[in-house]
Amino acid sequence: MIEMELTPPTFLLQAEALERRIADNHRKMQDVKAKIRILRSGYNGEKTIKYYLDQIPEHKYYIFYGLRLPIGNTLFQIDTLLLSNKLILILDAKNHSGTLRFEINQLIHEYGDNRDVYENPVAQVNRHKILLRYLFEKFKIPPIPIENLVTVCKPSTEIIINPGYQEAAQKVIRAYDLLKKVDELEEKYTEKKLNQKHLNQVINLLKTQHTPQKIDILNFFQITEDELITGVQCPRCLYVPMDYRRSKWICPECLLFSKEASIYGINDYFLLINSSFSNPEIRKFLLLPSSRSTISFLPKLNLPQTGTKKGRIYHQPTFPFFTNHVFPPKSKQ
Repeated sequence: MIEMELTPPTFLLQAEALERRIADNHRKMQDVKAKIRILRSGYNGEKTIKYYLDQIPEHKYYIFYGLRLPIGNTLFQIDTLLLSNKLILILDAKNHSGTLRFEINQLIHEYGDNRDVYENPVAQVNRHKILLRYLFEKFKIPPIPIENLVTVCKPSTEIIINPGYQEAAQKVIRAYDLLKKVDELEEKYTEKKLNQKHLNQVINLLKTQHTPQKIDILNFFQITEDELITGVQCPRCLYVPMDYRRSKWICPECLLFSKEASIYGINDYFLLINSSFSNPEIRKFLLLPSSRSTISFLPKLNLPQTGTKKGRIYHQPTFPFFTNHVFPPKSKQ
């Protein structure tokens, strides 16, 4: 049973919004595109894991995707967590192409002429296991076995493990072997460690302690708000700005008529600038000529709000606000 759905990382949504809102020749465009490639690759790896986990009977496990949990003064992120009354399984997805060399102190990724060095993911999932145990001890959860695996998602990726590195040989698997490994763990752990009361306690703990990440994206890329392209963007051809006439948005470029185009603009505001806005602030961002234009469509969105009249502030609902639309590529280059 899925307890926490797999959704696009907020950082990815923010980076994609930023890509749409800066000029093609912007000094940071290539950095933004590079970050999007990395984040999208990671997300695609998590979707691969989900594909295989969806084949497990749902009554067997409570599944959490994208957990981000606090412990002490830090936070740690778990790609995927499986919970049963017998064990917990932590999964870390690696979606690299080329060759992955697992060494005790590092992971080396080779692809073409490129060679990058990363933290050893086996050490990382071991640390997550320890931190999760600390969290459970803090909230007095009964002891339960915690296993962890590093899952390589692309079948074409070459895996090289240093001779003698037995832990990596046991914990690094291919995604298509995941169900087999889960079966092996079920055969290993047959004793029930948690009753339903404790299971519910763990589920509630993970959900309430989960801390979604939201980056100050402009500060991350050293971009100012003044550098953003403002206005309502056409969801079909990306032309900016669309015109607002008679309660409809009209694209001068492709002639698209839309009543919902402003939703994407408001979502970009939430992703890039702030989690709340006043009427003047959103008018400035969407390039609306008058407060009357804003008043005509904002109430239909049912956004949480505080204050009244000129002092009214609209707040971001559950984050992200709106992600169902898939925009076309920023440019044809």
